[in-house]
Amino acid sequence: MTKGNRSANIGLIADSAKQVRHLYLLRHAKSLWSDPTLEDFERPLSSRGLRDADKIASYLKRTKPHIELVLCSSAKRTTQTLELIRTALKKETKILIKDSLYTFDPSSLLEQLRKVPSQIHSVLIIGHNPGIQGLALQMTLPGQLRQRIAMKYPTSALTIVELENDSWDLSDPAISKTSFVAPAELE
Repeated sequence: MTKGNRSANIGLIADSAKQVRHLYLLRHAKSLWSDPTLEDFERPLSSRGLRDADKIASYLKRTKPHIELVLCSSAKRTTQTLELIRTALKKETKILIKDSLYTFDPSSLLEQLRKVPSQIHSVLIIGHNPGIQGLALQMTLPGQLRQRIAMKYPTSALTIVELENDSWDLSDPAISKTSFVAPAELE
């Protein structure tokens, strides 16, 4: 076999392998409840929320994920969380802040994911509970991690899911790995 043929064969093998997709599910940081006159949509982050979002930002900087697209709820606490983690994102990361992501329903989040072009392989959703937790549960295989996520999904918690799907239509997710981190575990 000539050198040229070996290169061609290696290329065919790489092309036939499925591309891994990464889904990051971040619950917004802790919000402030001290002003009862504020609508839920307008609640800002608390001082603890600011600290916890910084912890998640530091974690993302250390792990260096290649997030191509951020889908963020337009609520004040989610956009503030986004601003605090923005330094951990690459400059070319596309950011969409959408009113339709101000939802507490995991199926609505899945519907938003279905609209993501298949050429994008990594998406971060910054949203609200119980929607983020519900979607994380759908994307986690049975076991201890799933039980942990079901028990509590604290503010600023992040689930990272590796998928072997050809698109973002995750009605039948091919989950290869799921991890979870909460700010209390980070320094």
